[in-house]
Amino acid sequence: MNMIAEHSARNNYGLYAVGAGRAEREQEWDKAAELWRKALSSARSSHCRQWAEVRMAFCANAAARRWGNGHESQGV
Repeated sequence: MNMIAEHSARNNYGLYAVGAGRAEREQEWDKAAELWRKALSSARSSHCRQWAEVRMAFCANAAARRWGNGHESQGV
């Protein structure tokens, strides 16, 4: 498995993308969207810009819909 450590990334896009992915796995959608926004502003290629834009929108949608909220099933 090829893993990137934050301290070894050579550009800010890599740092922000790794952090955003981690936030997504933890279902911290607001944090992930913000990190993808920062990645978008640091992206050097159109492919990376497009990916960051799509992920940012996805995470913002997840945050707005409160996905992964641990209290969703308590009322059932």
